[in-house]
Amino acid sequence: MMNNARKLSRIGAWLAVLTIIVLSVVPGDVRPHILGNDYAEHFTAYFIAGGLFAIGYQRSILSSGTLLAMSAGLLELAQLWIPGRIAGAVDVAAGAIGAWLDLLIIAIVKRAHERMFVVSYD
Repeated sequence: MMNNARKLSRIGAWLAVLTIIVLSVVPGDVRPHILGNDYAEHFTAYFIAGGLFAIGYQRSILSSGTLLAMSAGLLELAQLWIPGRIAGAVDVAAGAIGAWLDLLIIAIVKRAHERMFVVSYD
């Protein structure tokens, strides 16, 4: 049975992906610039999505990371045809690193948490 935190994380993960898609395909003059640095914005967006996927889909961390990294690449490629947008490999790297870093952090924390509650009968 899935708990509420996992359900909310899954909903949040897909909303994060939808937000990334929308903000990636709108023309450059329409997209908000919140952090003032494209690389930081890519990193942060994918970091948030990666964390939500890691919590919501705990058994699919490898798949989640792969799909988020591929999405970063495909969305950058799509920007070649969007007015006012510039595609860049560094943007893909920033997104992929953001996603994978948070996936890794969540996996390590989860593993440490599981080990903390192991009972030894020695």
